[in-house]
Amino acid sequence: MTQPEQSNGRASKDPLPSRPWWWKALGIRHGNGRCLRIVPSLWGWTWLTMFALLVGFLGFAEYTMQPDFCRSCHLMEPYYQAWHQSTHRDVACVECHLEPGLRNTIKGKWRASSQAAKYLTNTYGSKPHAQVRDKSCLREECHSHRLLQGKVKWTVKTLHGRDITINFNHTPHLTKLRRGKKLRCVSCHSQMVQGQHIVVTLDTCFLCHFKGFQHGREDQTLGGCRSCHDAPAGIIRLPTGEFEHQKFIDRGVKCINCHADTLKGNGAVPRQVCWNCHNQPNLLAQYGNSSLMHRSHVTEHKVECSSCHIQIVHHLEAAGPAGIALLQGDDTHGMADTGSCGQCHRQTHAGALDLYRGVGGRGVPDMPSPMFRAQVDCIACHRFHKDRNDATARIAGQTFIADQPSCDLCHEQKYNDVLAGWRLQISSHLSRAKTSLESAQNLLKNASLDPKQQLTLQRLIDDAEQNVRLVEFGHGVHNVIYATALLNVAIDHCDQVRTTINKLAVH
Repeated sequence: MTQPEQSNGRASKDPLPSRPWWWKALGIRHGNGRCLRIVPSLWGWTWLTMFALLVGFLGFAEYTMQPDFCRSCHLMEPYYQAWHQSTHRDVACVECHLEPGLRNTIKGKWRASSQAAKYLTNTYGSKPHAQVRDKSCLREECHSHRLLQGKVKWTVKTLHGRDITINFNHTPHLTKLRRGKKLRCVSCHSQMVQGQHIVVTLDTCFLCHFKGFQHGREDQTLGGCRSCHDAPAGIIRLPTGEFEHQKFIDRGVKCINCHADTLKGNGAVPRQVCWNCHNQPNLLAQYGNSSLMHRSHVTEHKVECSSCHIQIVHHLEAAGPAGIALLQGDDTHGMADTGSCGQCHRQTHAGALDLYRGVGGRGVPDMPSPMFRAQVDCIACHRFHKDRNDATARIAGQTFIADQPSCDLCHEQKYNDVLAGWRLQISSHLSRAKTSLESAQNLLKNASLDPKQQLTLQRLIDDAEQNVRLVEFGHGVHNVIYATALLNVAIDHCDQVRTTINKLAVH
């Protein structure tokens, strides 16, 4: 066998085989060493560099899609914590804040880059603003079937920690105009309010259902009470006995008869609120254009209703009649001394309220009316117009009076003709008390007594006079038992005055 040629003591190397075309395209070639049979060419190193940059870019892009990246800006920390504690904590921020589709994702990331630039250049604001479109909420993997669900039960907590169930239907709210306005998911589900994320803000519901309507006696609440929540089921125990809502509803008794003080505030928009965001005269001149304002702020952009409207407070429980509010130190229509009306009309119903609450008399313990303890409001009984036609009422005002049908509406025939009997009883008793008071006053006026005796008897007369005055001007039928006790005390005091003076006269 022929020996291989030697050159300087080393065997000559075999020439490298030629490379296939796809090796050249990928930038790889045969290696000269024993370990690396294939190595990158110059073109291959270029490819590897570009691939590493691409992987790094994609990795960074993926990282920027994560909620942890959002909180890298310190001003996002409150929003991150609110999201982390919400029911959406397993849903990435971009799933909601970027609309579905690659194009929208790229568009959203480009817009977000401007926010990052502002943060790096320290030109950002302290309250970032972001949008959530309906397409994000109603995508297939999220709430796409929400519009088909129909009515759902929504449970919320009352002020006293009890659960109240509200009936709600997404379909009409999102597919139809509500009060002439187009709503979005985030019209009710706030993006960020009071430290919570994507929650229903009840204040928004109250604005839509209550603002601009008449409330109280002629209540015009949008949809009515029962469109949102049904009457409590079962029997409720009150100080006056057991109460079952459905029985009274079937008779046509209105909710406001007992739940009349459940609404506070009117939801107005002060003109100066516009200056918080705008200073252009042409924009400020649009104040009062409700359709334009809601289209610009609610439909096209997400602006919280509470940013412009004064809050409307609605308690799902009865706050009780006006007298209960007085016990809590609140003003009511009858007691308020504000505004131009208060210049002439003050405390117009003080006596009636005191009698109904069972307070204000002397020599008798407090005796709230049974209806007061059952939270029956004034308008439950005062349902009928006084004898004035509409033309006269527009000038002289209209007074609502109580009559027997008011009693029958709730109690049926249980107290038939009782109101007339009460009025006759109080009238007769009051007449006797006034006669007794007048007699005692005249006797004391003409009696010759020492100062101590005069003071003692005058106090009895003052107490009797207060009781008679309260029953007369407060109308004793508001609390017959209390009024009767007050008149009995008044008559007893007058008898004591006459007895004492007659005894002194004999001696």
